Amino acid sequence: MPTQFTTVAEFVDGQPAEKRAGVTWLRELVFEAEPDVTETIKWNSPNYAVNGVDRLTVHTAGRGPVRLILHFGTSRAEHKGAVPLFTEDPDRLLTWHSDIRASLPVPPVDELPGKRDALMSVVRAWLRSS
Repeated sequence: MPTQFTTVAEFVDGQPAEKRAGVTWLRELVFEAEPDVTETIKWNSPNYAVNGVDRLTVHTAGRGPVRLILHFGTSRAEHKGAVPLFTEDPDRLLTWHSDIRASLPVPPVDELPGKRDALMSVVRAWLRSS
């Protein structure tokens, strides 16, 4: 049975070193994008809400890179295969899973400086969208 985390610090400490760096980087990016975001553990991962609405969740499961899941919590109906209305991703950094849920993989460490501004722009635009 996987570890159940109760705090973000526990979550970060519980990650393997190669994922811990990505989680830490994402947390910094999210707080810079929206300083008033609320960070909690939800779905056993760091989750970020704006005005009480869940909008971002860190995903570390599996072999792939750390990802930031962009979503609208559980209050909206989700339509898989539908075209997303969000258009503020000119560099096509997002992988869409439905009309209201996408993932944003953390690039390899050597690529972070060159992609940081584009990633920040997408996160800020997502948090402003409704």
